[in-house]
Amino acid sequence: MNARMRRWWQGDPTTPEVTSPDDPDLRRLLERVAPGSETSDLGGCFCVNVRLHQPGLVLRVQPRFVSRQRVLALQDIRRQLAHRGLLVGMPRTWRGRPLLRCRGCLVELETYVPHAKPEATWESYAWMFGGMGRLHRELAQIEVALPRPVVSTYAPPGSLRRWLPAAERAVAHDPVAADMAALVRRLLPVLRRRWVPASALPRHLIHGDVRLGNIGLTPEGETLYLDFGFAAVRPRIHELAYSLSWMILRPDGSGTADTFCWDKVPALVEEYEDAAGTVLTPVERKALTPYIAAVPLYHAATVGFHADPVAQLRDDRDGYAFLRISEWLLANPAAPLG
Repeated sequence: MNARMRRWWQGDPTTPEVTSPDDPDLRRLLERVAPGSETSDLGGCFCVNVRLHQPGLVLRVQPRFVSRQRVLALQDIRRQLAHRGLLVGMPRTWRGRPLLRCRGCLVELETYVPHAKPEATWESYAWMFGGMGRLHRELAQIEVALPRPVVSTYAPPGSLRRWLPAAERAVAHDPVAADMAALVRRLLPVLRRRWVPASALPRHLIHGDVRLGNIGLTPEGETLYLDFGFAAVRPRIHELAYSLSWMILRPDGSGTADTFCWDKVPALVEEYEDAAGTVLTPVERKALTPYIAAVPLYHAATVGFHADPVAQLRDDRDGYAFLRISEWLLANPAAPLG
C-alpha cells in the first residue's frame, strides 16, 4: 500500500506530470483551446489552474492519479449544485468533449467567475461558515457515484499509524524533521483514545477543503464555491474541523492554539447550523477536538510519500506550529466548544 501511495503522489519519473502553466505541452494545448488568449496562473495545490481571459474559462490539469470517473462525477456535482441555486464554476466542453488530455493528465474546462478572496477576519470567517452550511444543506441531498480521492485531507488514527513509519524513515537523517515525526508518534495514541469513529457521526458528501479562497466573493456579493478536488462522503464535522485547523494556524503560519479566540467558535458554529438548517449532535461536538487535531497529524504522517519529505515537513507553511496545535488540543479537549 505504501509503495502504491508513493507512486500516486510522486508520479512516474519517466513521464513527468504537468506541474506548471509554462509546461510546453500545456502551452500548446492552451493555444489549441483559445488561440491568442491572454492567460494567468491561478495557482493550486495538486492541480494546475490557468485562466483563459478571452473565452472566460479556467483550464484545469488534474494529477495523473485522478480518474476520469472521479472528474466526471465532480462535474456532475457542480451542475447539480448550480441547479440548486449555488454559484460554481460550470463545466464546459471543447468540441463536444468533456475532458481533454495533456501528457497523460486529464484536463477540464469550466467557466471563470470573477471573485476575490476575503481577508482573514472574524467577519469573513462567520460568512465562510454560513457558506459552508448552505453548501452542506445542498450536498446532503446529492447522490453521486463519486470515487474516493486518492489524496485526501482526512484519515483516522489507524491510517496515520500505518503511514507514519514511511515518514519516519524518510526524515530520519534530518534532526529537526525526525524530532517532528517523533512528536507525531507520541500524539497518535492520544488521538486514538479521543477519536470518534466515522460510523458514529452524521456523514454525507462534503467539499473537503473549505477555506477562504475556496469560497470566494463575487463583485456582486454572491458566494462562489471553488475547488472540489477533495470532495468525498465524510463526517460533516470533519469539514468544520478542517477549516478551524487552518484558522488557528493563520495564513502566515503564526497562529497558536493557546492564543486562539476559542470563545468565538460557538458563534461560527451557529452560523453554520442556521445556514445548514441543522444542529451538531452531542457526539459531533465531542468529535470536534480530535478531528481538528488530526489535520496537522495527517499532513505530517504523509510526508513519506512526497518527493522531498524533509522540506515538506519542515517548510509546509508551518513547521512545528501546526503540530503544536494538535498537541495543545489533545491536552485541552474542551477548548473548541467550551
